[in-house]
Amino acid sequence: MYVISRALWPLLGLFACLGTIVNAANMLEIDLIFPRNDTYAPTDRSNNASWIPVVFAIQNAEMARHLKLSFESLIWNNSNMNAFGHADHDLTDANYTSEPYFVYHHLKIDTEGTYSLSSWVSWYICNKTGDQVGFVRSSTNFGVDFTIKKGAQEVDLVAATADEKTCSTENGIALNVTNETYEVPPSKKPYYRTHLLDGTCAVLTSTSPTTTANPCEVKIDTAVVASMSASLHAWICKGLYPPADCPKDNAVQQLAVVGIASFVATFGAIGFLLA
Repeated sequence: MYVISRALWPLLGLFACLGTIVNAANMLEIDLIFPRNDTYAPTDRSNNASWIPVVFAIQNAEMARHLKLSFESLIWNNSNMNAFGHADHDLTDANYTSEPYFVYHHLKIDTEGTYSLSSWVSWYICNKTGDQVGFVRSSTNFGVDFTIKKGAQEVDLVAATADEKTCSTENGIALNVTNETYEVPPSKKPYYRTHLLDGTCAVLTSTSPTTTANPCEVKIDTAVVASMSASLHAWICKGLYPPADCPKDNAVQQLAVVGIASFVATFGAIGFLLA
């Protein structure tokens, strides 16, 4: 069972940006970019809240448009094995117009110790037998251990992605997505969450030799970090105790957040926040 009380604070977001990377032609790549197997200091954002970003990258993202990607992640406190910060990103209707495409959220971790991030990525492809076409779901998982300790290095996404020594190629997957697609008849469309998948499925093909993912090629620049920080700050400003640098017209927004928080505490689900 998930510990819902700590699931109230993730800020979830999708962020597309321009970046400079080199990737294999015709290969879609999905990577866990941060955190890495390293030690970080608690990050004081506001009201003594320590926020740690969890960042995925989709390289050659335009090739994912028919895959109905979804991301799910969970943090474990290794000292007591409590699970918290369950986050869910449904990219079924994502508009992959920029490269690379970042998927991220922030978690509040205010206790020193070791933690494990477990993440799952799933997608749908064509299942074709004769003249019958349907969807089939596939998935993979990523994982990383990291430590939070006072006095350690500050969280710095620019520096972290520039340092290939802390990068693991195990936290990435390369998929050979062809240009071939099929239309799935209405009777073969499965429900995903609360809606039917659209009728177009993608075709994957195997490669020989197998292409190895390289998440180390993805670099996060200061513009990306600034946008992520701005999104986090805007979300914090809508809380009950906004920091002093928030806009002065937050009173109505704060009342709305109270209602949302109460709903989440009761049911454990709101928007992207699922527990």
